[in-house]
Amino acid sequence: MRSEPRVLVFEDNDALRVLLFTILRHQPLAVDTAVSVEDAMEKVSGCEYALILVDMDMADEAGQRFVAEFRDQRPDATTFILAVRDPNADTVLDSTQVNAILNKPLEIDTMAVLVRECAMVVPLPEDSMPCPPSESEIWLRMERGSYIEN
Repeated sequence: MRSEPRVLVFEDNDALRVLLFTILRHQPLAVDTAVSVEDAMEKVSGCEYALILVDMDMADEAGQRFVAEFRDQRPDATTFILAVRDPNADTVLDSTQVNAILNKPLEIDTMAVLVRECAMVVPLPEDSMPCPPSESEIWLRMERGSYIEN
């Protein structure tokens, strides 16, 4: 099992989600992705994340709904929430819910460094729940030819 900090990318745009996953899986991070509020909540219910990267410009305020639900269900979580938004949009962010904001368009190299450095300093709870293999770990095993599906 990998010991890198765990990161969740919550993004509904398929191309951008794949781009972010591809960039971040080459960092010393365990990376997962989510496409909906339900998917993201399922991921955080089964694993402790050091950092969650959330697009706040998704339809139906999915980013805001996820962050509010996550903070409500996990008020003591040490998870760092990095909100991504269009600075020209009317996106309202609650500073008690998110830790930092990145404005679009993203400068990918800078974003990768920020995610990596922030995730690496977030302390996980001593009693953190065991996580299933991350999507990035599964990709790595597949690339090496050592992944066996159960």
